[in-house]
Amino acid sequence: MNTKAFKRLIKEAVIDAIHEELPYILEEHMAKQEKKALREGRTAGFTSADVITGTGNPDVRASLRSKMGEAFGFNQPQQSLKVIDAVDEATGERVNPFAAFIADAAANMTPMDKSGLRNLG
Repeated sequence: MNTKAFKRLIKEAVIDAIHEELPYILEEHMAKQEKKALREGRTAGFTSADVITGTGNPDVRASLRSKMGEAFGFNQPQQSLKVIDAVDEATGERVNPFAAFIADAAANMTPMDKSGLRNLG
């Protein structure tokens, strides 16, 4: 018998055996660790009736996003962005909303970071 053909047959048989037995091996291993197997089978269906549309609701995307979030378990609170338009009463100048971040970044920079910033300009 041709050795190359024999090796190919063995490889194919091993691949078939792995494909057949691997799920059972994994289930046994998970049972030993007392863990449950991950099963994903949730279905979601949305129709136009799920989202209030029309001229009265301009935020259709937000409505659909919240509906989908509830269906998949992501009940995150709505975050709104605020424009920081504060004025320092002592100086009368506008307050930089990023000043604390910039100061923190400057305090924690390594010499390599500072060198890299010097090379930018």
